[in-house]
Amino acid sequence: MTALNINSIKMKSEASNEERRGADTTPLLVIAVFLVVIYFTRGFYIPDNPVPATSTPPLEKTVFEIQEPSGFSKVYTSPKDISPKDAMAMAGEPPFTKGKMELRYADTIIKTGSKITINKDGSAQIGQMSGEKHIVFSIPLDINRATIQDFEALPGIGPKLALEIVETREKFGDFKTIDDLKKVKGIGDKKFRKIRDKLIS
Repeated sequence: MTALNINSIKMKSEASNEERRGADTTPLLVIAVFLVVIYFTRGFYIPDNPVPATSTPPLEKTVFEIQEPSGFSKVYTSPKDISPKDAMAMAGEPPFTKGKMELRYADTIIKTGSKITINKDGSAQIGQMSGEKHIVFSIPLDINRATIQDFEALPGIGPKLALEIVETREKFGDFKTIDDLKKVKGIGDKKFRKIRDKLIS
């Protein structure tokens, strides 16, 4: 066999190998192109009848604080408004056995933002959490119960303006609506918009 024939056979063999390799990679190339097309068209596909989005309403919770005779306090949450007795049980505190707490507040409901202060003699008072804690726990501040210090916790409200709010309330009576705050000297529309969602009347 001549050298020319050998070279010819080698060339035909290499060409045949190239064809086989090309045939082997063709299905993979087709699959890759198909996946790329799906990836880029998926984001643009909008179904004719989209499924409506459903949302579960958030569970309402009562956030309250209990301050022990030692001065230590802790904030608790309950799935609903509860009585002082149940609040104490939840906090692991013994029921009120001294003073007149149980009789005076037997029908009281602990609302979000309430604070139970336990005295050393076993009696207790129900007040409200500080303005700072109202802000931290996203509890609206009652504009007719808030103190000067409570108002100072609001963004953009300093001691002077907080005093002005309380003095206006004392002079003209309780605010009927949150919008009444705009009657206070120093509270313009811009400042009012910053604090409006943090207040209730």
